[in-house]
Amino acid sequence: MRGRPLALRLALLLAVVVVVVLVVAGVVVNRAVSRSLDETLGPREQQRLGLAVAVIENGFERGDARGITMLLRRVASETGGRVRLVDANGELLAEAGGPPLQGETDVFATDLSDAAGGGALEIEVPSARAPFLQAFNTALVLTGVVAVLALLTAAAVVASRVTGPLRALAAAAHRLGDGDLAARAEPGPDAESQELASAFNGMADRLQRSETLRRRAASDLAHDLATPATVLESQLQAMIDGVVPADAAELEKARTSAASLSGVILQLGELTQAESATLHRHPEPVDLRELAGEIVTGLDGLLRQREVTATVDGAAAVSHVDRGQLSRALRNVITNAIQHAPPMSAVEVTTTAGPRAIIRVRDHGPGIDADDLPYVFERFYRADRSRGAASGSGIGLTVARELVVANGGTIEVESTGDDGATFRIELPAGDGGTWP
Repeated sequence: MRGRPLALRLALLLAVVVVVVLVVAGVVVNRAVSRSLDETLGPREQQRLGLAVAVIENGFERGDARGITMLLRRVASETGGRVRLVDANGELLAEAGGPPLQGETDVFATDLSDAAGGGALEIEVPSARAPFLQAFNTALVLTGVVAVLALLTAAAVVASRVTGPLRALAAAAHRLGDGDLAARAEPGPDAESQELASAFNGMADRLQRSETLRRRAASDLAHDLATPATVLESQLQAMIDGVVPADAAELEKARTSAASLSGVILQLGELTQAESATLHRHPEPVDLRELAGEIVTGLDGLLRQREVTATVDGAAAVSHVDRGQLSRALRNVITNAIQHAPPMSAVEVTTTAGPRAIIRVRDHGPGIDADDLPYVFERFYRADRSRGAASGSGIGLTVARELVVANGGTIEVESTGDDGATFRIELPAGDGGTWP
């Protein structure tokens, strides 16, 4: 479903706001002007009327009817309206001028004194407010029309600039959805569009990297599975054909190939279990230094094979975690360090107690290349340019990260360089009282 363009909606919204503001302003100003005109013109007309009454009263005292008539005509001529003189009973005594032909009128009346026989003098004149208010309203409407047109133009321009980066982002998203993993969004001039484009490009980078790793993993896993399977099949076929004897030595070779095949499958299963570790966690107080010592002891065969030693040092640090899950995570990290440590070197495991229990695993290998550092915990990632030749399935550190995070901890590469790399595992300390 396609909605209205943002530029149009923004322009219409601003136009409505301007129209409402102008209407409200017009009503308020009209009332204020009307009140001001009443306060200004009313007293002036009353003053003029008072002067006319004084002259008329003087004329009545002298009995000058002609002078009164001339005065009424003069007042009517000057005001452009109608002047009426009535007696105490409301009977018309004299009249001059005529009613205004169009528009609103104002009527002013003043009583005559008893000496003049009572009665009143009435003046009906064109309203002074109407022409002014009409001109003001006309100017206000013209101003509103010009303002709305100008606002619509400005809103269209601004909205186009605002929505331009959004349209570019939508186009990039469509290209990405169609399989163009190199599609990236161009940021706009404002901070919000730059932040949005940066977030989208970061997501696209991760998606492209994941796709690259997936393809590489598919190739690597196919090789890891095919090689031992092919060797096993050829060995069994050779024994079936009688080319090689089915003795203990040949069967041991077949068993080794089968073990390599099952090892890859077990690692994949371990990754699946690690991703759901939170659901199967059974936390208990664990002494991290003791656990590290047990793992190092269990890896004695690998240590002797690699001609590497391992030491466990530091303070006793207790954490409330799942012992089995943390054991697998720590074993993977220590195994990784042993595999990349040069012969005759040492792998150092250190535990630190505090508000957060910390385990550091350090080797003295070639370190991690800067290009590989952001991806060491990515599944199936194998560093081809650092730490020697690529080995393993590329999921050992991924499993470690999943298990550590499932137990409320974090894992990171704390330092790396030519003298080796140090992995830091941080876990919630305590015997369960601080467990969230």
